[in-house]
Amino acid sequence: MSRVRTVSIGIILVGVLALSLFLLAGEYGAWVAAQQNGAGQGSLTLDRAAGLADDYLVSLGNKDLAVDEIMEFEFNFYVLYYEKSTGMGAFEAIIDKAGTGGMMWMMGYRSVRPEQGPNMMWNTKYGMHSMMGGQSTLNNVSVTESQAEEYAQTYLDANFPGAVAEDVHPFYGYCTIHVMAGGRVSGMLSVNGYSGQVWYHNWHGRYIQSLELRDR
Repeated sequence: MSRVRTVSIGIILVGVLALSLFLLAGEYGAWVAAQQNGAGQGSLTLDRAAGLADDYLVSLGNKDLAVDEIMEFEFNFYVLYYEKSTGMGAFEAIIDKAGTGGMMWMMGYRSVRPEQGPNMMWNTKYGMHSMMGGQSTLNNVSVTESQAEEYAQTYLDANFPGAVAEDVHPFYGYCTIHVMAGGRVSGMLSVNGYSGQVWYHNWHGRYIQSLELRDR
């Protein structure tokens, strides 16, 4: 490789790095400005989050999908999308609140993004499998909903004594289950439909309220 070519490649790499740092600085600046302007947890309401969830549906162009429910937590809004034709859960999404999502918030505040964790890794129809050409329209799991609830309860007994697994939501490849404490939602977890592995959702924070939308 000639010296001129080497220098040219070096200049290009430096330029790309500089552009990346510039964009990152811009996002950080927006985050700082939001904090200074008081864009805290109350800046995005549950009703507004519902509107964003509906807007996301329009952008997908899939008329078989609808919003089941939205749950407001300390750090974000959790959105459950389902298939109208089957009643099955389709996928889970997150709307981050201002200043609470770190890098994810800086890249997606006030927008809907796929939820991390089981939704991305275990969802056999709408998760990473579909992105890589491994889409499956069959939910041929070996773990039943009642078994998933049992696995969830065993996990809670060992890690959160007194908590109760309740309200099983089936998705393609796994189930997501509410965690109850004192008769109130305290969090959620997912159970793999093939292995029974439990994945606790530790990114929500304290539960605040819910909005049921399936029958609207």
